[in-house]
Amino acid sequence: MPDKILIVDDEPDILNLVRLILERNRFRVVSVSDGEEALRKTEAEMPDLIFLDLVMPGKSGLEVCKILKGQPKTKHIPVVMFSALGRDVDRKLSAEVGADGHFTKPFTPESLTTEVRKHLDQARSAKFSKRLGVEHSKLQGKKFLLEYDPSTPYERLVRDFAMECAAHNETVIVLTKRGSTVCQALEGEKGVELVEVTTDLMLSPIIEKHREGSLGIVYDSLTDVALSASAQAAYKFAQNAIQLLADPRITAVFLFNPAAHDQKDVYSLRGLFSSQMAYGKQGITDIKIA
Repeated sequence: MPDKILIVDDEPDILNLVRLILERNRFRVVSVSDGEEALRKTEAEMPDLIFLDLVMPGKSGLEVCKILKGQPKTKHIPVVMFSALGRDVDRKLSAEVGADGHFTKPFTPESLTTEVRKHLDQARSAKFSKRLGVEHSKLQGKKFLLEYDPSTPYERLVRDFAMECAAHNETVIVLTKRGSTVCQALEGEKGVELVEVTTDLMLSPIIEKHREGSLGIVYDSLTDVALSASAQAAYKFAQNAIQLLADPRITAVFLFNPAAHDQKDVYSLRGLFSSQMAYGKQGITDIKIA
């Protein structure tokens, strides 16, 4: 899935030009013309990068950036202030509200795409771990239960995990169904191997195949196991998987939709995982890393 860039500018010509340049370079572009809409779109779209005009009617870019960087759900998204004002004082103000960069107009197509790629690359190596408030090294060897709300863009969080592992030269295996939301989010990404989940899927051959180096695994999802067999089958599968993946070089994330199960089954499954998190409409909550 191409990276998603949100462009915020009150000049239609600038929005159209930036969209044209970035779409030609295979980025997905969302564009809005004011600060309030930028806040709403960020919440709904969870872009990988935001280019934010400094001076706009209504909420200024500085105000919008300060709000985004002050919210747990959006503070990890890199923001580049986008302005014709290249003065030192403007750069200082941008830095004070938490902006990750300051890019001046006018620009060339080459300079714009270079700036975009620079910030995406910088963010990729720590985007997931920053959302949990830890360094990447603190995640290694953990087996996470990720409880997700299917109405949210939870696949963006899964993608952040996979791409961060890949950025650290870890082998990434994603076990999912063909055409799933997670599959669509990661299909074609360099360094990520998609393996189709089947009823007779065995983890042992995958581990045996990748005996050297660090390994990141995503299993999507335990809910499918429970619905196709039983809650007891999902529990047993997770229990066996945790034992098989006990090697500290392996980090794993297991997806689970708690709303689809009885509470007693949810509590039972949670008991297997010492590391947990939930992703809902407020972003990541209930983080536990042990």
